[in-house]
Amino acid sequence: MQALFKTFIILFALTLSFSMTAADRTAKDFTLPTLDGATITLSEYKDQAVVLVFWATWCPYCKKLLPGIERLHQTYGEKGLKVIAINVMEDGDPAAYIKQHNYSFSVALKGDSIMNNFMVPATPTIAILSKNNQWHDHLNLSDPNSLKLENSIRTAMGLDKLEKSED
Repeated sequence: MQALFKTFIILFALTLSFSMTAADRTAKDFTLPTLDGATITLSEYKDQAVVLVFWATWCPYCKKLLPGIERLHQTYGEKGLKVIAINVMEDGDPAAYIKQHNYSFSVALKGDSIMNNFMVPATPTIAILSKNNQWHDHLNLSDPNSLKLENSIRTAMGLDKLEKSED
């Protein structure tokens, strides 16, 4: 089963790499409801780098990743990064989960309708956009301390990459 999943991911990535042209590099706009009853629209953040994290309360890998997303939000939010956690495939209570863990990043609900636009095969999936909502990176990982994730965010923001520590 794991080999089949890996094959699917590889084929998906190859299809994406061959089908995307320069004109396709702008992420498709969306408007979704938020936890407080307002809405959030991607194009409102076109002047900054944006991290979209597709997650669900039932997903153990999401639970592992979200503390790291909060850390990145705290580290880079004041420098212009916008983090939006987009809840998908949900039957639980995302509002209670976010409140229980004191996460401060933005949370959008009912994101199932945009999963295909952002090539989300599973949770967690991370889409990183640079200014003007241009595709920068697409990651499927759950390591909350991933240097690859942080460096991708930094380069999307126009910052230098971090070096791997020699601890």
